[in-house]
Amino acid sequence: MIRGKNVSADAMLLRMMDLCARSEQSSGEIREKLRRKGMAASDVEKILARLQADRFVDDARFARAFVNDKVRFALWGRRKIRMALASKGVGQSLASEALSGIDDDEYWTALMKAARAKSKGYDLSDFAERNKVFRSLASRGYELDLIAKAIRSLDE
Repeated sequence: MIRGKNVSADAMLLRMMDLCARSEQSSGEIREKLRRKGMAASDVEKILARLQADRFVDDARFARAFVNDKVRFALWGRRKIRMALASKGVGQSLASEALSGIDDDEYWTALMKAARAKSKGYDLSDFAERNKVFRSLASRGYELDLIAKAIRSLDE
């Protein structure tokens, strides 16, 4: 239900088509939005099937776009991206496929950009300050061996 009004499945389909035309959505996100609007489970599945048939919703496309955005703009690592995709209802195989598409050079550049930004004002020869940078990069989802390599290259 939306603001106390009954909304038909057709009206909700049009709303979801409009939403999907403006931004990439995963099937899990659409399913949750419809559920929160009070739609019946059978209507949710019908709407989702129609959106997928008309290619408004495509989890593989969503995963690729999400991975690209998070690496380039949010400077997230693979681990954090994988968890975020899971929370959005993207299957593990699709997430792995999208993550395998990350260019290693671009990933390293994003890691170094995040490391430089975090390490400003820190003395990396001091263990406590080096550890703060390390923890910050780990919380962004980067792999521990790459973080150590990045910090060593900044320290040189």
